[in-house]
Amino acid sequence: MSDVPVLSVRALTRHYTAGGGLVRALDGVSLDVAAGELVGIFGPSGSGKSTFLMLAGLLENPTSGDVWLAGERVSHAGADLDALRETRRKRIGFVFQKANLIPFLSAVENVALSLEIADVAPADARAHGRRLLAALDLAHRADSLPAKLSGGEQQRVAVARALANAPPLILADEPTAALDSVRGRQVMEIFRRIAAAHGTAVLVITHDPRSTDLFDRIVHFEDGRVCAGKAHP
Repeated sequence: MSDVPVLSVRALTRHYTAGGGLVRALDGVSLDVAAGELVGIFGPSGSGKSTFLMLAGLLENPTSGDVWLAGERVSHAGADLDALRETRRKRIGFVFQKANLIPFLSAVENVALSLEIADVAPADARAHGRRLLAALDLAHRADSLPAKLSGGEQQRVAVARALANAPPLILADEPTAALDSVRGRQVMEIFRRIAAAHGTAVLVITHDPRSTDLFDRIVHFEDGRVCAGKAHP
């Protein structure tokens, strides 16, 4: 396994003006996430967690600082985000608080769609989608529409979708916030298995302290910065 971090951010800042003043949403954050590592990001609302995910996921440009993927500098102030679309698609999987499944597509069709966009033949995309759903204990729900799935099942479909292109990095923003403790734990255990089995770097932003034992490392944000030496939640 390479010693080069899957994700590396250096002196990352995101500042903007609001109400005539300067808001430091992110203020000089540096962080590495290694292959196979499950990292939890904790912190109060407004601490910069989601801003960090947007920058690390190449969805926004930083005001300053750099984002590196597997040793390649991919984002910086002024980077062309449209040009990074392919990098995001191939190298980063996203899971959000809401599953955001397409309501008129079945579970397997939701998973397969991201592969079909990447020019995978529809039959092959669906076959792979079924394998992913089976690995997440959803083989029996593959042909169900999202409205027929529980909240936990929808999130597992969203995880399968994020895994479809086998990205080396998965970024999850509050993926268990809408779930009860049992289903939330199940989703976090899936992330744990993915990191261990596939060497995927997984970074999870959360307020939920119930699964802290599953993380390899916990990082705390406050006022747009990483707080060194902060105790576990």
